[in-house]
Amino acid sequence: MNKKAVFAGSFYPDNPEELNKLLDTYKETTGVDYKTKAIIVPHAGYIYSGHAAMAGFQYLEPNENIFIIAPSHHESFNNIAFPEYTFFETPLGNLEVNNKLIEEISEKFPCLIANEIFDNEHSIEVQLPFIQNLFLPQRQSAVDFVKNIKKLGKKIRIIPILTGKCDHRLISDLISAYWENSSFVISSDLSHYYTQQQCRQIDTYTATIIETGRIEFLENYQACGIVGVKGLVDFANNNDCSMIRAEMYNSGDISNEKDKVVGYGSWFLYTDTRNDYIEKYYSSYILKTARESIIHAINEEEYIPRHIPSVLTEYGASFVTLKLNGKLRGCIGSVYPTKPLILDIIDNAKNAAFQDPRFEPLSIDELENLELSVSILSSIEKIEFKDERDLLSKIYPYGIIIVERNKRAVYLPIVWEQLPDREIFLNSLKEKAGLPPNYFSKSLEAYKFNATYITEE
Repeated sequence: MNKKAVFAGSFYPDNPEELNKLLDTYKETTGVDYKTKAIIVPHAGYIYSGHAAMAGFQYLEPNENIFIIAPSHHESFNNIAFPEYTFFETPLGNLEVNNKLIEEISEKFPCLIANEIFDNEHSIEVQLPFIQNLFLPQRQSAVDFVKNIKKLGKKIRIIPILTGKCDHRLISDLISAYWENSSFVISSDLSHYYTQQQCRQIDTYTATIIETGRIEFLENYQACGIVGVKGLVDFANNNDCSMIRAEMYNSGDISNEKDKVVGYGSWFLYTDTRNDYIEKYYSSYILKTARESIIHAINEEEYIPRHIPSVLTEYGASFVTLKLNGKLRGCIGSVYPTKPLILDIIDNAKNAAFQDPRFEPLSIDELENLELSVSILSSIEKIEFKDERDLLSKIYPYGIIIVERNKRAVYLPIVWEQLPDREIFLNSLKEKAGLPPNYFSKSLEAYKFNATYITEE
């Protein structure tokens, strides 16, 4: 029994050639050779959310089983639901449902099996042509066909899941149980029917929560697929992974309608920290941006890059350090993320060059021999300690911030290279804060962080 395509001709073209051409227009050269087993992508009409969806799908690694976890917009039920359909049809052909795996899952997880819940639901159907366009193209050479079969071992099959009233940990547990041989598509739009300004504020807040893993702050109004989103982020938290932004905008950016808009975003799971990802793929971009910011500032011009990778629009904190002939020439930074990381780097580069009170403003003659490095900070974590000895045992090898009423100071982790003794390190940091080196009180606070260094060679 096949599930007919209901939304072809409305949410997306019903002509196969037209549909493939449209999907191809959404593809971009990411410049990043990374594939993931889990993504979050939107599910609206392609004219609105297609670009954001493809931005996420382009990072997806095809596997024998692709789970599509989506919200039910019309039916109310508990836990999760599966269909009994054998195939889901689209204008690009049929995708087989792995009913054997569904039977296995139904014995382990609380669920409902009912076709009618899926019959008029778009949140799964609109994802299928992306899978077919990217992984099962209708036109491919014999060589490509053999390569794809060899890579996968078997043909791709889907596991469609609709979420009802459900604890997100059910989704997290499901992902954990079938992670080894599967990929996961979390289907969700962001905020619905606010003004464009409100939408941007809400979606920026939602994005920050997804990217920092603070799922306790995610609420239903922020995303229609909130259960799946929280489930994947919970899985990422439990496995020391990060959610990296691929794209984010809203329907008003497409239609120019500003009153009632819907937000769209896509993210992919990365098996390390966000800063590791940035260092691996965008080090050259960041160094070029910081240097260009200084050059433009000398010419009394503002600098904003034309194309900014979405991951650098995430909020972040950075330090920019300048050296001339091996000697410090300026260093300014941010401890807390208050703006998109790319803007933080641009501002700190300018400030290190022209606003560091220890130095005269940089001159154009110094640019040629200027050495530049950017430090991207991790999140800040408070250190709990009983006394100074306890504090000393917990500060290495981190960057450290100390706060005593209105006095504060920060050392980056790299300072340990100059001050390897813990007591000397801490005493020096106290002096930087304007405190005596032997100072200690119960009101003293300390925080730790890591930093990723990106340095010109």
